[in-house]
Formats: sequence, structure tokens, C-alpha cells
Amino acid sequence: MAGKEKLADQIRANVERASDVKKVRKGTGLPKSAASKAFVAAHRHCQVCQTPISLKNDPPICGDAECDKEHEGRTRARKRWTILMYAAPGIMVLTFVISVM
Repeated sequence: MAGKEKLADQIRANVERASDVKKVRKGTGLPKSAASKAFVAAHRHCQVCQTPISLKNDPPICGDAECDKEHEGRTRARKRWTILMYAAPGIMVLTFVISVM
């Protein structure tokens, strides 16, 4: 019996401790002040090389020549893929409609 009571007391203590931790950890844990050593300014990362860049960069690349070339290639490939995804079913439906008539 004493063992069960002790276990129940430990569980209650852990629950109380966990609820206290949840109350403390509401933010990201990073300081909001630039004066702190651990401060991280708002930023995003280059889609190619993952270098931190400004939030205002559009397209989201660092500006390096290699990153610019890679981003242009990815953009062209994405556009080709999008066109293919619409054109291929359209051609199939068109051939089906023509064969039915």
C-alpha cells in the first residue's frame, strides 16, 4: 500500500511540475531584445544555399550568382511541370472526346 501511495504522490508532483513548465514556455524561448547575446533577428534563408537573408528579399535567394542561376533553373522546371500537369490530362480528354464522336 505504501508503495502505491508513494507512486501516486510522485505522479501528482510530476503533473504539477509539467503544468508549471507549460506556463513558462509560451514563447519561442528566444530573447526579444537586441541587447541580448542570444538575440536572433527576424530572417529567412536562401532557398538554394540556406544562408540567412532579409525578410524583404524577393525572390528568396541570397544574390550569389550560383544561387541566382539555380533558382532560375528551378523556376523554369516548376513552370514546365505545371504546364505539363494541365496539358497532359487536357490532351487525354480531347483524344477521348474525338474518339467518341
